[in-house]
Amino acid sequence: MKHILVIFLFGFLAIETFGQQSVDVGFFGGAGTYFGDMTKIDIQKSVNPAYGSFIRYNFNPRYALRFNVLNGNIGAQGEFQSVPWNFSKNVLDVSIQFEFNYMKYIVGQKETPYSTYLFVGIGMQTYKYLVKYPPLYYPTPLVGGSEITPTIPFGLGFKFNISKRWGLGIEGGLRKSFSDKLDNLDDPLSNTNMYDTPSVQVKYTDMWHNNDWTAYMGVHLVYKLIYGTMPWQISAVKHSHFILDWGIWNNIRKE
Repeated sequence: MKHILVIFLFGFLAIETFGQQSVDVGFFGGAGTYFGDMTKIDIQKSVNPAYGSFIRYNFNPRYALRFNVLNGNIGAQGEFQSVPWNFSKNVLDVSIQFEFNYMKYIVGQKETPYSTYLFVGIGMQTYKYLVKYPPLYYPTPLVGGSEITPTIPFGLGFKFNISKRWGLGIEGGLRKSFSDKLDNLDDPLSNTNMYDTPSVQVKYTDMWHNNDWTAYMGVHLVYKLIYGTMPWQISAVKHSHFILDWGIWNNIRKE
C-alpha cells in the first residue's frame, strides 16, 4: 500500500507541473481478470477485486491526461492442454493515459453533465511468477522471480456529474502485456527439436507476440481538486456546420 501511495503522489506532482488548468482526483473500485494461454476458465473463480486511484489533468473539455494506478489480485482456474491449471497473484498496474471525451465534459459544470470517453496510453505491470520449464509434463524445477513488463492500456467509459465538485463514472479496459509470465505459463508450447543437428529451440511467443492480457472493469468517484483559470467556451460554436463540435474554443485561441 505504501508503494502505491508513493507512485500516486509522484504522478500528482508530475501532472501538477503542467499548470493551473482543471485537475481532478479519482478513486476506482471494481474487478480484474485475465485472458491468456488457459482454456475452460471458471469465470466465477477467475474475477477478483481491484482498486486504485488516478489524477487527471484536463487540457480542455475534450482532452485530458491521466496518471493511473491499479492494484489487486489477478488469477484464473481452468486448464491448459487438458491439464488442470490455476494461478493467483497480486498485480500492480501503473500507466499514463490520454483521455478523449466524445462530448465536452468538465466535472461540476451544468453545461457538461455527462459524456462517454475513450482512453489509450502506455504503462507497466509488476508481479511475481513461478514457472516450470518445460511446463506441466516433466518433473523439472520451478523458476521464479519478479516481472516488470510494459503494457498498452485502452478502453472506454461513461462519466457524469453529481455535484459542483463530484462526479461518477463506469469504465472498462484492457491491458496488452509484453510478457507471457502472468499465468505462470511462459511460452508453454515451446520445445527443443531433438531431430535437428544441432538441436533447435522452437518458440511460439516473444515480447511482441504473447497471450497474456488483463482486463479491469469498475466504477470511479471523482473530486475536482483544481478548477483552473482557462475560460473555455462550453457551448458549440454558432457558425459551425457540423453536428458535433470537435473544436475547443476560448476567447483567445482555438485548440
